Amino acid sequence: MKVFTLCIDGLEAKLVKRWKLKGLMQKDWGIHDVYSIVKSEGKIYTPIIWGAFLLGRSPLQKGFTYREMFKRRMKAGYGILYPFYVLRMKLLGGRKLGLRKYLIKVGLFDLDRIKKQAAEIEKLPDKLREKTIVEEVKKLGYRVWIKEFPSFNEDKIAQFRAYMSIYFSEDLQTRLKHLEEVYSLTLSLFEEAVGAFKTNDLVLFYSPLIDYANHMLYRPKKLKPMFHLATFYRRMDKMIERLSKQLNSNEVILVVSDHGYDPIKHEHSKYGFWSSSVILETKPRFITDFKSIILDLLKKDGNFLLSHK
Repeated sequence: MKVFTLCIDGLEAKLVKRWKLKGLMQKDWGIHDVYSIVKSEGKIYTPIIWGAFLLGRSPLQKGFTYREMFKRRMKAGYGILYPFYVLRMKLLGGRKLGLRKYLIKVGLFDLDRIKKQAAEIEKLPDKLREKTIVEEVKKLGYRVWIKEFPSFNEDKIAQFRAYMSIYFSEDLQTRLKHLEEVYSLTLSLFEEAVGAFKTNDLVLFYSPLIDYANHMLYRPKKLKPMFHLATFYRRMDKMIERLSKQLNSNEVILVVSDHGYDPIKHEHSKYGFWSSSVILETKPRFITDFKSIILDLLKKDGNFLLSHK
């Protein structure tokens, strides 16, 4: 079978259910654990979780950790001042002094430098990349489309992530304007992915839109932000509904998120959402289960695409 995988960052299962988003829920759906992958660090971070999704196992053991990525981001941001940052950390630990915003304003901490290096900083090492589902299914003779995917081959989206937090404290209109930019990129990539599905057996489409919208709008006691948040969820829902109408009997839509969102703590939740347009024989319990599930779906009905060889 052919598999179109929509990897939607931050999709919150409770909201999908509350707003009855049937396009997202599909025939078979549930939640899966993501925290077990990163519990040694305690940080649920996008490139790491999606790296685990692609690998079918944790990437932390090979040095692909949040600590290492954060260190490299600070090196890029501080430049020649990085040794002073290291000294401050040794003397004061992780205590927040509120200096970084000031350093950004005076040009001593360079966000543009982080933006330019973000994709390289957060990319899987080559030895791990070879073990991803992308490379493995290619060896089996399948055709794969993957673009702007965290830890694998992102560019613009890595740059968006490097800047995202600066919008958290902006006024609502500024946040919405930025989210519309992210939606525009999402829609463009989705259209490209839909076109690619005609000639590829596995499509790995990714969007950060919902995660960003959660961070900027998920305020349960505020009606206006929640209205806009629901709008972005429904846009994603309609995209999937449109795709599902084009499916034939040999094609599957699989929706996966890397986590949800806790609006009380304003942190990523420890579970992710998944759904499938067909009933899955094996239900995913962990983010690492999807690699084998996708492989099984591709092989179903003996579809090895010999005509492509």
